[in-house]
Amino acid sequence: MDKRTNNILNNNMKAIRYLAYGSNLHPARLQARVSSAAFSSTVELCGWSLNFSKIGRDGSGKCNIVKSDVGVIHGAIYKISIKDLKQLDVIEGVGKGYRSSMLNVPRIGACHVYVAQESFVDHQQAPYDWYKELVLAGVKHHSFPIEYVKSIEKVRSKIDLDQKRAQNNLSVLTKSI
Repeated sequence: MDKRTNNILNNNMKAIRYLAYGSNLHPARLQARVSSAAFSSTVELCGWSLNFSKIGRDGSGKCNIVKSDVGVIHGAIYKISIKDLKQLDVIEGVGKGYRSSMLNVPRIGACHVYVAQESFVDHQQAPYDWYKELVLAGVKHHSFPIEYVKSIEKVRSKIDLDQKRAQNNLSVLTKSI
């Protein structure tokens, strides 16, 4: 953790571990949303699967994780301030599509994670192409296994007709972190 991030965390109270597995995987995306986000480590979690079944406020599929007998997900652990966690809850839509939960990650401990509320799950959903690109950018940034990258590349996506929204969301990847 760099000195700047350490100062932010100290100034914003206690930090919490957050497990990112979707569009927040890439540090530039997460830090654009919550400035205290500091990368800690990557993890591989057996018994979970990634899908794009969460119905987004924009009508597209967003990432979700579900328990699975044979699944494996890869994620990134970030430390964020409690103050910023409250902001991230609003951005992610806690109570309006996602629920906030704690997941015990082996060798790490309890981590904050977002899981789709059952009433906001539709397995026919497809993500927008820009959203899928954000997820892929994070997966590639963390050098997750090629099989995992390919599994996400195979996900059917759709073009967002709101080009401004697409550009705004992808622009964060061109900024330095």
